[in-house]
Amino acid sequence: MATRYKQERWYWPSFGNMADAEQAANQGFWAAVFVAAVATLFATISAFSSHNVMGIDPFAYVDAVVFAVIAWRIRRRSRAFAIAGLVLFTVEKIFQFTTQPLALVGILMAIVLFVCFINAVRGTFAYHRMLVASAQEPAPANS
Repeated sequence: MATRYKQERWYWPSFGNMADAEQAANQGFWAAVFVAAVATLFATISAFSSHNVMGIDPFAYVDAVVFAVIAWRIRRRSRAFAIAGLVLFTVEKIFQFTTQPLALVGILMAIVLFVCFINAVRGTFAYHRMLVASAQEPAPANS
């Protein structure tokens, strides 16, 4: 019997079980960790230099902390924080691209991170849907 190989797509995963949903949610976790790390890096460089770096000042530490909290809560499968991460990242990128034309250089990375945040939303919702479904399944009868 021949089996058909289905290549897994990182950018739009399917959810056959809870592990798939967790893996998709983890994309958002790592995206938020990356955003927090980059914000920390540029805020530190800006703090030790006399000027802003690519429009980022030392107040970006606040942004880094917010994304670190979002990462932590996405890791705990919070739907609200997955949505918050997607919305905050989207708003920040729209603002950045409209006010900093040179930021368009990083549009490919922004698109990849955006897709990861979308998958976090999809994954956390699928995770909770499957969690409820598994709790409602009847226990197997012992024969």
